[in-house]
Amino acid sequence: MTAAAAEIEDGLGTLAGTGKILRFQLRRSRLFLFWWIAGIAGFTWMVVPVITEQYQTEAERAGFAATMSSPAMLSMSGPVEYVHAYAESVGALFSHRMLLWTCAMTAVMFVLLVTRLTRADEETSRSEVIRSLPIGRRADLASALLVSVGAAVVLGGLLALAATGLDGGDGASPLLFGAAHTAVGIVFAGLTAIAAQLSENASTSTGYGLAALGASVLFAGAGNAEGNWATWLSPVGWSQLTYVYTPQERWWPLLVSLAVAVGSVLLAFAMVSRRDFGQGMMAARRGRATAKPGLKSATALTFRLTRGLIWTGVITLVLLGMAYGSVLGGADDFADGLSAAQKEILDRGGSDLKASFATTFISINAIVAALFGVLVVGRGRKEETVGRGELVAAAPVTRGGWPGSYLPAALFTATATNLVGGLGLAASGASGDGDLFGKIAIGTLVQLPAIWVLIAFVFAAFAWLPRAGWLRWLAWTWTLLVVYFGALLDLPEWAMAISPFDHLGNYPAEDFSAAALAVLTVIAAVLATFGYTGLRRRNLSFN
Repeated sequence: MTAAAAEIEDGLGTLAGTGKILRFQLRRSRLFLFWWIAGIAGFTWMVVPVITEQYQTEAERAGFAATMSSPAMLSMSGPVEYVHAYAESVGALFSHRMLLWTCAMTAVMFVLLVTRLTRADEETSRSEVIRSLPIGRRADLASALLVSVGAAVVLGGLLALAATGLDGGDGASPLLFGAAHTAVGIVFAGLTAIAAQLSENASTSTGYGLAALGASVLFAGAGNAEGNWATWLSPVGWSQLTYVYTPQERWWPLLVSLAVAVGSVLLAFAMVSRRDFGQGMMAARRGRATAKPGLKSATALTFRLTRGLIWTGVITLVLLGMAYGSVLGGADDFADGLSAAQKEILDRGGSDLKASFATTFISINAIVAALFGVLVVGRGRKEETVGRGELVAAAPVTRGGWPGSYLPAALFTATATNLVGGLGLAASGASGDGDLFGKIAIGTLVQLPAIWVLIAFVFAAFAWLPRAGWLRWLAWTWTLLVVYFGALLDLPEWAMAISPFDHLGNYPAEDFSAAALAVLTVIAAVLATFGYTGLRRRNLSFN
């Protein structure tokens, strides 16, 4: 430690300068915070009146409750205590259907936020500039966590306001609904702060945080399905165990979240003082002395760098497909308790409701698969901005070789993960029905042109507007909204048509149009060509 650093540590304290860094981080994160908070809270505001209208009477809610008591449905929604309160409380029905997914999105927000303000800043040397000023060693971490806590409180407050339109609880129920999301936010902020100290790069830190989220959802699903202790191993499960809007409503499970959050923060503060700046506490694995023969091109290197995303996508889609397949196997029993309006939401135009369910699940698999392709393109932008791409670009490679190699990598990732997801869905849901297995397999292939259009658009945006990273997330989010919630929210036809997935024909519930698939494939090729043209025309930005 230098004399100047020692003076700062001894005289000003390890938190010196936290306020100044806090203002700086708030300013540079304002758009990130605005769009994430507006997206989660705004979506909740949209769904509340829709759910209220769809389930107006006790009889409708009681009938729907009968379909939600199976272990498969509970694993994808929440504890059975919510189901028991459906008839008396539309708020219980809403919380049961939405809490798992809105809490998961909240967790993703805070994993990305804390990584962005801690490990990513060290990786890009931004923290090195900040630490050249008279600030304490823990100031940047403290300010990042303060930003996270403030954002969690604001998000929880807005969600509480959105939930005031729900019937069935007492005056404190909306506050508990909002507090459940605030608790998830601060827990994952603390866990990601630990991950940022363990890893030496932002990608690994984000991976650790999202792995914690995946484990949390898995434990919550397993515990909810069996009604056992596994739910208590999940931060998302702790929020579900508040039983908000039910007669068993309780606040104390959030104390577990608070205790884990405080413990995580204290551990992260202890770790940041015991590691070297720019390094992680877990040493990176040493690489090979010489490269493999297959790494002689920029494209091969890109595939090597993104193989982690590929394997993550494959595993995720297999598990997701099998989970949806278990629900598909009980589709007929599930449909018995649905009202005509509820069936209309799930119906994709076919007389066989199982085929309609399969169509919905195939579409969701495709959207998740496309997400991994979007992440691969985002990896290309990151390699450019942090400067590592400069080493590749300095070699005798064309713009099509690098960074253009991220388009084939993204297309391969999205295509492969979609196919394995479809096979998982068919194997788990067909139950020996060869005809249904074949239809699911064909339906999975039908999704590919729309996936390619989305990936090609994201690549074109990366090529022409590299600083507008929000475009790729806007495009993906809109397709998710159309596929999963379009019918529920009664979106206008022109808005639905913006998504390429709206033109696929809803196979196997309906016949697909070969002409539409051909047109989508041509559009994807045109967008890809447009993207490569943009790469040749713009300057690469190396920091």
